[in-house]
Order: sequence, then C-alpha cells, then structure tokens
Amino acid sequence: MPGVHVHTATPEETQALAARLALALAERGAGVVVGLLGGLGAGKTTFVQGFVRVLPGGQDLYVTSPTYALAQTYPTQPPVTHMDLYRLGSLDDLEMIGYRDLYFGGGITLVEWIDRVPEALPRERVEVRLSESPDGGRDVRVEGFGAGLDEWVKKACG
Repeated sequence: MPGVHVHTATPEETQALAARLALALAERGAGVVVGLLGGLGAGKTTFVQGFVRVLPGGQDLYVTSPTYALAQTYPTQPPVTHMDLYRLGSLDDLEMIGYRDLYFGGGITLVEWIDRVPEALPRERVEVRLSESPDGGRDVRVEGFGAGLDEWVKKACG
C-alpha cells in the first residue's frame, strides 16, 4: 500500500513527524505542494508548526492557521507558504488569490483543506491526512503522488 501510516500520541510527536517530512522535502528541492486533510481540530496547524520550525529561519516564527488571511509565507529555507482553503469553495475563488503562483512558487506550499477545490489538486503532491484517534492522539497518513514523492515520504516518515 502506498504511503505511510503513523500514530502520534502527542502534539509534539505530530510536530516531529512534520519536521522529518520538512527536512526530506527541503532536501528534494523546492516546488512541492503538501495538502493537509482532516476535520476541525485534527492537527493540521500543529503539523505546519513542526514543519516550519525545523527549517533554517523557522525556529522563532509564530505559526497560526491563515483561515482569514488565506495565505502566509514564512522566510525559511526553502520558503514555506501556508494556505487555508476552508473559506473557499471554487476554482474561481482560488484564481482570485493567485493560487498558481502560491502553489508553484519557489518553495514548499502547505495547504489546509486542499480537498475543498478538487479540480485544483496538483497531480504531483504530498497528502497528509490527520484524524483524532480514540486515545486522543493522531492517526496520520502521508502519501506522495507523482515524481517519486511516495519514496520521499517513505524515506522521511517510514
């Protein structure tokens, strides 16, 4: 089965998983879209916090969900753009904010609620599905699509 399934017991473990993925994708090079899927409170922003903080320049950054701003760019190496599509519902909405430049810019783009506009899903991407487990932890499924991304996922998270 493609991808990797990981159980994290604490927010810190979720952030550590994100950090491993961040370092692997940074090594691979810029231009990666990471879709974050899961309900409210599933841990998407917690994942982004761990992802950003491990990259050079991200240690002291304050990372929150850009629900109202829609996108926030962090000056890490490589740069990370954090998007939240919760308030969007169409490709036209995404076009109005210039999503193509954000998705395919020079860094890594993390997109919460990426499935809100399925017609805008890039063929090459990493998907991170987070859900709360009965013990209060998180079940995290990480899968890469296209360009050997699943191998990078397995290397980082397996």
